Amino acid sequence: MSFQITEAFVQQFADNFRHVAQQMTSRLERCVSIEPNIVGMSKSVNRLGQRTAQRRTQRHADTPINDQPHSTRFVDLFDWDDGDMIDDLDKVRMLVDPTSDYVKAMVAALNRAKDDEIIAAFGGGSRSTQAGAVIQLPNTQKIAVGGTGLTKAKIIQARKLFRKNEADNHAGEELFITYTAQAAADILADTTLTSADYLAGRFLQEGDVEGKWMGFTWVPSERTPYDGATRRLYAWTKSGMILGKGKDITTKVGEDPGKGFNTRVYAKMAVGAVRVEEEKVVEISVTEAA
Repeated sequence: MSFQITEAFVQQFADNFRHVAQQMTSRLERCVSIEPNIVGMSKSVNRLGQRTAQRRTQRHADTPINDQPHSTRFVDLFDWDDGDMIDDLDKVRMLVDPTSDYVKAMVAALNRAKDDEIIAAFGGGSRSTQAGAVIQLPNTQKIAVGGTGLTKAKIIQARKLFRKNEADNHAGEELFITYTAQAAADILADTTLTSADYLAGRFLQEGDVEGKWMGFTWVPSERTPYDGATRRLYAWTKSGMILGKGKDITTKVGEDPGKGFNTRVYAKMAVGAVRVEEEKVVEISVTEAA
């Protein structure tokens, strides 16, 4: 047999694309309040403070006039975009048109950016009208790492803070909490868990969370802040966080006459997030190995 027969071998190219492992949808968008159709660079969120009623001590007294406490937070918009170009001759060489898969990958990237905006707002500064101040999440709303991962005790402590702040289900609030793969493993290793708790932990690990556990809806995310040793998880109420949208994700596909009429693929959005009330967000620090 000729040793040169290998020259006659042909290469077969795939006729489709497989997206590598990645988060494709926004996990947090459905768990926060949405402020749509924002025009301009930002929009104010007007807050009404708590009033205190006075006991009426005399007959025919004047009607009281007590000032209503007001304050404002601002949701600032930021532009995000992504783009690429597909050479028409490459389509011939690949025997497949990758345009739709490029669009899908770009939408996934922008969905992850939505989560990044929300996560940054959890523990970041919140712009206010109070002397132009940027309000930080106070230490009273933070649970220290304490040399442990996510434990039942930390979850109970978070629930206690929401109850103390009148910001739990008794006040009509929806509670959410993020967790990572390591956090789910920590829960399963917690020796204080009851059999029912352990079952809930199995749901977390298997990604099949039905309903709530410990009063929280659990949201998986590997994108919360991590410094190589400590992970910051967040618990919050839906009304305590706002995702503002100037323009939701839009995509464009068309010919670019300046680039040989090759196909241009583009996606963009304008979004921003803000923490409306510090009392409705809790930061939980946990140990996590790299």
